[in-house]
Amino acid sequence: MRNAPGKKPAQWPYEELLARHWRPVFEYAELCTAQGAAAGVLTASAFTRVFLNTQRMAGPKAAWRSELLATVHRVAADWAQDPRRGAWLHPDLQFRYGQAGAHPSTPENRRLVHQAFQRLPEPARCLLWHVEVDAEKVEAQAVLLGIAPETAADRLESSRALFRHACVAAHRDLAPDEMCLPFSRLLEVSVQRGGTHLVPDLQHHIAGCQHCRYAAEQFDHSGDRLGVLIAEAVLTWGARSYFAWRPARRTTDVA
Repeated sequence: MRNAPGKKPAQWPYEELLARHWRPVFEYAELCTAQGAAAGVLTASAFTRVFLNTQRMAGPKAAWRSELLATVHRVAADWAQDPRRGAWLHPDLQFRYGQAGAHPSTPENRRLVHQAFQRLPEPARCLLWHVEVDAEKVEAQAVLLGIAPETAADRLESSRALFRHACVAAHRDLAPDEMCLPFSRLLEVSVQRGGTHLVPDLQHHIAGCQHCRYAAEQFDHSGDRLGVLIAEAVLTWGARSYFAWRPARRTTDVA
């Protein structure tokens, strides 16, 4: 896309990206809109915005799915400022962004995960989104990243470890008080062990510190929580519905 000769870029990269990502992006756009036709327009607008950013050297290189989905939300927020297009949106989005100056923001209880996810290398973000959020097979992501299928599982484990370390770093960086800093590693270890036997100093600190209470919840990556946390941090709206309705997860539930 960036290196295509002449004024008309080659069509193949666009067609490939549309084939890979249109369906899940459209399904999220359906959650964001109140009219059937509007979802297609919102999806196309998100793709166009991301493609233009890529041509300007500001778009994604590997983490396309999460960026496209987040852009759907951003475009919807822009639409809410327009009376005509605002009427196409889900009523909650109309209300949320319909006033002047309103814009998407990460919820306070997901800021740590959001910052940690954005700090990751794009291949790690790609793997975590497709496997943890979209419930796709890890081997299939080798094609997206240009790696050997047998190395994909190792890369996934490395990505999970990188994300956990990034969460700890984000807890320290976002801490409102220096008193939070010594508890970062202790809090992470306690949550990994089940969080049932916190040392007294940590218990006392968490009781009076919202930042660390939120961190304790965001450090818990057990079960499906890792995917849910990432989805809520990136999408900020409609995340659980999107997460629950991934095709692979629906198939599993039916089985």
